[in-house]
Amino acid sequence: PHGVDVTPDGKYIIGSGKLQSITTAFNMEKILTAIENKDFTGDEDGIPVLDYEKVKDAEVEVGLGPLHTQFDDQGFAYTSLFVESAVAKWKLGSWEVVDKIPITYNIGHLATAEGDTVNPDGKYLVALNKLSHGRHLGVGPSQPESSQLINITGEKMKLLYDAFTEPEPHYAQMIKADKLQPIEVYPKEENKNPHAIWDVKDAGVERSGANVTVKMVAVRSTLEPTSIEVN
Repeated sequence: PHGVDVTPDGKYIIGSGKLQSITTAFNMEKILTAIENKDFTGDEDGIPVLDYEKVKDAEVEVGLGPLHTQFDDQGFAYTSLFVESAVAKWKLGSWEVVDKIPITYNIGHLATAEGDTVNPDGKYLVALNKLSHGRHLGVGPSQPESSQLINITGEKMKLLYDAFTEPEPHYAQMIKADKLQPIEVYPKEENKNPHAIWDVKDAGVERSGANVTVKMVAVRSTLEPTSIEVN
């Protein structure tokens, strides 16, 4: 087993195994009922094991080496295929594969816009690939890997852009920019350090017996005081 992803409505758990050609849709209600009724086939290290056949709704023939699944706002799921180097698009409920796009190469994780939330945005998918195999200019001994931006709005997925990133990309997220509200400056009131100073005039050197305390202020690339003498 590899990736385990929950559909936006919470009805299904999508489980994939990288040495299989299928991904499995497990019904959450069936899982909860089986747990309540203690309908187990046994246990592994003290953990009860559910009956696979009783809690699954479907096995989807997505392709070779399924790893992770993301979702859009139209009821489609997108599963990365590591061995096949592709992304499979399939329909929740009818469990049919409707499209597939080749990836270069050996995709691991993938991210659709807000694709693992209760309200996916759809529109775009990013394939986070493990190998680039010379699709970029030579840059030295350490080679970047490949990420690919894909349009998922139509019936057929369409590759839009290749970008070259650090190796082994994992678990990226894509959200609308207007949901990000970063601060530009840390508020003073959040600093609880009793020794903090906020003005250059408060910087300096203080001696108390054998102890010397230096209070410094950093303004851009300048540190005050610029020199410290301790006898």
